[in-house]
Amino acid sequence: MKTSTKRTRTRIIKNYYCSQKFKWLTVEPERRSIASCCAATPEKIDLTWLKNNPNQLFNTPSLVAERKKMLDNQPVPSCEDTCWRPERAGLPSRRTTTSSEVRTHTDVLSIPTILHITLGSDCNLTCSYCTKQYSTAWMRDINNNGPYLDDNRFTINDNDRMVLKLGQNAIKSSSSYQLLMDEIRNIKTATQIEITGGEPFLYNGLADLINGLTGPVDIYSGLGVDSNRLERILDTLPDTVTFTISAENLNRLYEFNRYGNTWEHFLQNLELIQKRFNYRFCTVVSNLTIHGLQQFRQEFGTGHDIVNLCTDPDYLSASVLDPTSKELCGQLTDLADTLSVSPTQEQRAKLKKYLNEFARRRKIDLSVLPDHFINWINE
Repeated sequence: MKTSTKRTRTRIIKNYYCSQKFKWLTVEPERRSIASCCAATPEKIDLTWLKNNPNQLFNTPSLVAERKKMLDNQPVPSCEDTCWRPERAGLPSRRTTTSSEVRTHTDVLSIPTILHITLGSDCNLTCSYCTKQYSTAWMRDINNNGPYLDDNRFTINDNDRMVLKLGQNAIKSSSSYQLLMDEIRNIKTATQIEITGGEPFLYNGLADLINGLTGPVDIYSGLGVDSNRLERILDTLPDTVTFTISAENLNRLYEFNRYGNTWEHFLQNLELIQKRFNYRFCTVVSNLTIHGLQQFRQEFGTGHDIVNLCTDPDYLSASVLDPTSKELCGQLTDLADTLSVSPTQEQRAKLKKYLNEFARRRKIDLSVLPDHFINWINE
C-alpha cells in the first residue's frame, strides 16, 4: 500500500455539529467530571450548581453552551483532540465513524439516551495505548518512575496523587461521589448504559449499582482480574447484562499491549463470560495493536465487535506506521483511510521515545513487534 503525502494537508471542517453532544453523557464520579461524549475532554462539575439544580446533570451551563456552539456551526474546544485535529489531518474521528455529523437535535436543552459511567481508575493493567486517567497501575508507574513525555497523559498532578492516597473506599464515601451516584441513579431516559473503569470488576458494589439502574447495561472489561473474584461477581449479575471485552491481539502480542495480564488468564476469564452472557470485543486500533489484529478477528471475532481508533496521542495512531506494515495491514479495509495518511517526523520521534520507555520500565522485549516496524522507528 502506497502512502499519500496529499492526505497530510490540513483540511477545512465545514460542519461542526455532532449528535453525541445532545444524547451522550459520560460521568466520572471519582474525578467529579462529566463530558457529553466518551471522547470529549472532561470538565469539572460545579457541585454547588448541581445541588441547586437537581437532575440537571446533562444540562450544566457549559454543556448547554457547547450545544449552542454546535448549532451555530462553531468548533467546541472539548472535541479538539479526538475529533477536530484528526479530521483536519484527514483521519477518521469518533464523530465520523459513528455518523454523528447528521443533525438530530435543534434544542440546546436535552436528555441523555446514552449513559456512560466511568466508575473509577482502579485497574491492574497498563495497556500500551492507555493513560493514568483510566488506570491506577499507569498512575503508580508515572508517580514512581517519572513522566514519559511532556504530556498531561503521562504527568502526575495533585489530583492524581489524591486518588492514589485516598483509595477507592474513601473516594466512594465522599459527599461529592454520593451526590453524583444519586444523579446517575435518577437518570431514567437512558436506553443504553455503559459501565467502564478502570476495571469495573475491581469496583466494590458493582452488582448493587447495576441492579439500581434503569435500562440495559453493558460492562466494558479487560478481564485482567482474579478469576475467582470475576466468577463470584458474575454470579450476582442478571443474565440481561452484556459485555464488551477489550482485546485485539493473541499470545505474546496480547501480553505486550495488555501488560499485566497473560493470554492464558484472559482465555480463562473469557470462558467464564461465555457460559452465561452475550459479549463482543472492543478493539483499540493503534500502531502497536494493529499487528496481528486480522488474526485476532479471524479467530475470535463475534460479528458485532466495535473499533476504537487511537487518535490521542496522535503518535500512537495507526497512521504512524512503516510502509511494510501498512502494506501487510491492507486487508483491514475498514482502516484504509487511517492507513493512507502519512506520519510526520515528530510523530515518529515521539513514538520511538514512548515505546522504548514503555518497554524499559516493564522489562519487556520489543522483538514481539515486527522487525521492519522497529527498524523504521530507529532509522
